[in-house]
Amino acid sequence: MNDFPYEDATMPYSPEEHAATNSSSEIARVKQAHEQELMSIDGVEGVGIGQNRIGEDAILVYLRDEGAKRRIPAIIGGYPVETHITGIIDALPK
Repeated sequence: MNDFPYEDATMPYSPEEHAATNSSSEIARVKQAHEQELMSIDGVEGVGIGQNRIGEDAILVYLRDEGAKRRIPAIIGGYPVETHITGIIDALPK
């Protein structure tokens, strides 16, 4: 017997609905306003928009290494910032 009662905690997700929200256009404006500033930080490889671990809209910052993480703000324009270590991003194949 299972020790936990059954709960149906899943929710339908429609990317089209999410993309059409006002908060999505607002976060895009915030990202655009701060992208150049973020990209000028040593160790930042890219900036994007996504969601944090709890499903909130977030600014994504892709980092070369863990050392760059301490130079990234936790919140930008009222949105949480999520960092991801990607290593060097090279657009041209070698």
